[in-house]
Amino acid sequence: MANSRSSGEFKEYATIDTQPSGDALGYWTNEVVPRDLKKKLKIEKFYFSIREAEADSSQASDTSSMTVTLQFQCVGDLGWQDYVDLSGSSLAVGNCLSIDDFAAGKRWRAGVKDGDFTSGSITVGFDW
Repeated sequence: MANSRSSGEFKEYATIDTQPSGDALGYWTNEVVPRDLKKKLKIEKFYFSIREAEADSSQASDTSSMTVTLQFQCVGDLGWQDYVDLSGSSLAVGNCLSIDDFAAGKRWRAGVKDGDFTSGSITVGFDW
């Protein structure tokens, strides 16, 4: 299989099932700007989730093993900043987080960095 992206009016996802490599230093969702979505679609909630890519993960033959990274970029930043949970928790399959951030020009993306893939197939991304 091959890593892929899925975009829609109310979603931005990436499915990762092979080791990322290349100039992007990982495989990422397309960038999302929550403030733009709020202005355009009048959204009030913005969510990030990680899940097994199988349609029925309760019947998954094995569990995925990779490290997912959630990143943001503020206006004027040259690079992406890894999101760090204030409680010190790490991201894992099954996480669904509400992101309360409609700052002007702030961008979000999620994915798996080069070298952080071991096995399996997950879908990460954003819903609104």
